[in-house]
Amino acid sequence: MYKLAPLSAAIVLALAGQAMAADSSSSQTQNGQENIAEVSQALAPFASASQTQTGKGNNHLAVQAESTSDIQESANGQYNAGYAEQLFENASQITQHAAGSYNDAFASQSLGQGNQALQTQQGSGNTSTVWQDSQQGSQATTWQSGQRNEAFIEQTFSGSNNRSTVNQTGQDNYAAAEHLGHLDGNIQIYQDGKGNWAYGDQRDGNGGTIGIGQYGGGNSVEVWQDSQTGSQAAVTQSGQLNEGYIDQSFGTDNTVSLAQQGTANASWSDQFETSNAITTITQTGSNNLHFTYQNGENLNLTINTKGNGNSITASNWKGAKMGGQFGTNQNATINQNGNGNGVNLTQNGDNQLATLSQKGTGNQMQTKQAETNNELYFEQNGTDNLLIADQRGSDNYAYGNSQGTGNVINLDQSGYSNQSYTHQLYGGGNEATIKQTDSINVAYVTQGGQGNKAFVDQSGVAQTATISQLGSGNLATVTQQ
Repeated sequence: MYKLAPLSAAIVLALAGQAMAADSSSSQTQNGQENIAEVSQALAPFASASQTQTGKGNNHLAVQAESTSDIQESANGQYNAGYAEQLFENASQITQHAAGSYNDAFASQSLGQGNQALQTQQGSGNTSTVWQDSQQGSQATTWQSGQRNEAFIEQTFSGSNNRSTVNQTGQDNYAAAEHLGHLDGNIQIYQDGKGNWAYGDQRDGNGGTIGIGQYGGGNSVEVWQDSQTGSQAAVTQSGQLNEGYIDQSFGTDNTVSLAQQGTANASWSDQFETSNAITTITQTGSNNLHFTYQNGENLNLTINTKGNGNSITASNWKGAKMGGQFGTNQNATINQNGNGNGVNLTQNGDNQLATLSQKGTGNQMQTKQAETNNELYFEQNGTDNLLIADQRGSDNYAYGNSQGTGNVINLDQSGYSNQSYTHQLYGGGNEATIKQTDSINVAYVTQGGQGNKAFVDQSGVAQTATISQLGSGNLATVTQQ
C-alpha cells in the first residue's frame, strides 16, 4: 500500500533551514490523486507537522528526530497511505485521521518518553499500525469503523504504564496489541460486528492487564501473558461460534476471566508452572466446550456453565478424558445447569478441594484426586447422571447426592482416614459402588427408588458401613476385612 519515495535532495535542501530551527512548523495540503507529501524535521526542539490530503492514491510522510514535536495527518478518500515517525523524542504526539476506504496509517515512536499515537479511520478495508519501542508512559489508541478493518499496536522493549486501545465496529475486523518487558501495561480491545479476531500479548512484565470484548458472531480471541507477575486477562464474548484462548504460564499471581454468551462457544485456558493463579470461566448458551490446564501452586479454578450440551474438561492438553490440575493447594468449583453436561477434572498434589454440581439431563462427572488431604463434594439433580471419583492418599473426604433416574456413583478411596457419604434419593435404576482400603474408613449409602444396588468393600482397620435402601429390587453387599 505504501508508495512513499525516499526524500529527495531537493526536499532536504528546501527544509534544511527549517530542520535546524528551534520552533519549526510545516503545513501541507493536497487535493487530487497520487500526490506525495513529505516532511523531515530534525534537531528541532519544538517542531510540528500538519498534512492534509483529499482524493485517491495519495501518500504522506512526516519524520521528526530529536525534538519535542507533534504530527497531525489527515486523509479523505481512497487508497491513501500515511506514515509518521518520531525518533529520539520526548513527550511527542502523533495523530492520524482517515475517512474513506482502503486507507493505511502507520505511526512509529522510538526511544522516547511520554509518547502518544492516535489513529481514527472511518470506512471499509482500512489498515492501521502503531509501533512504540523503548518508551515510557506511551499510549496508542486506534478507532476503526467500517468493514474488514485491521489494527495493530506494538509497545515493546520495556516501558512503563503503556496503554493500547483498539475500538472496531463493522465486520471481519482484526486487532492485535503487544507489550513486551512492560510495567503495568494495559491492552483494551473492543470489537462490535461479525467475524472479528483479537490478539493480545503481554510477556516478561509486571502488573499487565488485557481486556477484550467482542460482540457479534464468529468472534475469536487469543491472549498470551507469559512470564508475568500480577497480571489480569478478562475476555467477554457475546454472539455465536465464539472461541477464546488464554495462556498464562511461567508466572505468579495471575488471573484469567472468560465469559461467553451465545451458542457453540469454546474456550481454552492454560496456566502452566504458575503459582497463586486463578481461572474463572462463565459460559451461557448451548453446545459450549471448555478446556483448562493448571500446573503449579495455589491454583484456583471456577467454571459456571448454563445451557445445553456443555462440556468441561481440565485437560493436558485437550482430549475427552484427560485432566487437569497438577501441583499443590488447588481448588476447583464447577457448576452446570442445562442438558447433556459433562465434567472431567484431575487434581494431583496435596490439599486439593473440588466442588461439583450439575442440574439437568444426562450429566456426567469423572474426577481424580491423588495424594494428601483431598476433599470432594458433588451433587447431581436430573436424569442419567454418572459420577466416577478416584481419591488417593490420606485424609480424603467425599460427599455426594444424586437425584433423578439412572444415576450411578462409583467411588474408590485408598489411603488413610477416608470418609464417604452417598445419597441417591428417589429415582430408578440407581447404583452406588464404594471401595475403601486401609484404616478408619467410613461409608454411608442411602438410596430411595427402584432397582437400586449398593456395594461397599472395606479393607483395613475400624471400617464402618451403613446401607439403607428404600423401594423395591434393591441389593446391598458389604465386605469388611
